[in-house]
Amino acid sequence: MEEAGAPIYTARGARPRPVPGADVSRKGWRGPVILAAVMVGWMLLAVTLAAIVTPTGTGEETVLRLGRGVIVTAPGGWTSAADIWEVGPNAVSLQKGGTLVAFAAEAYDGTDQSLLTEQSNQLEAEFDSYRVLPAAARVVAGDLPALVVLFSGAGTSGRLEGELVAAVRGGTGVVMLAVAPAGQLLRVQDDLDRMLDTMVVPR
Repeated sequence: MEEAGAPIYTARGARPRPVPGADVSRKGWRGPVILAAVMVGWMLLAVTLAAIVTPTGTGEETVLRLGRGVIVTAPGGWTSAADIWEVGPNAVSLQKGGTLVAFAAEAYDGTDQSLLTEQSNQLEAEFDSYRVLPAAARVVAGDLPALVVLFSGAGTSGRLEGELVAAVRGGTGVVMLAVAPAGQLLRVQDDLDRMLDTMVVPR
């Protein structure tokens, strides 16, 4: 994970700016784990590359271990996106077609609502324009209450749509961020739902 003083980047290119809220009390979640590691401008290019040159995935499931004992099982067809989206030691990134998805787990002492709000605010700051639907409740990891929002936004080279999910259990915050070109997310929605449903978050 990047230190609080390390730069993150805006959708307009490699312009460092301070991590928002670096002085807040939630020291275990230093700037959003997923979002602090991504440039939205670069992600637009990465999504395009993922759509054009996606490695052929196997038909087998892949078990992925995040921080704090959280486990995500990716259905067949998903491959690592670490070469185009580096999300840190307590997170994983995956790709399928033109969709990128990342899961992260870190120590967090707030609520699912506060975690979702922090992540959504970070997304809004990174996009030139950002539209988000009202948050909806859902259950992940079998019985863990979570909040989910669908969003869309534009960077300097195109429009993206995505899904952001946040859940908290026993001092562990878990985030899923999926991003795809506009109109493409629905193609992998069943896979995303399956990964969320089968995720393991220790009590």
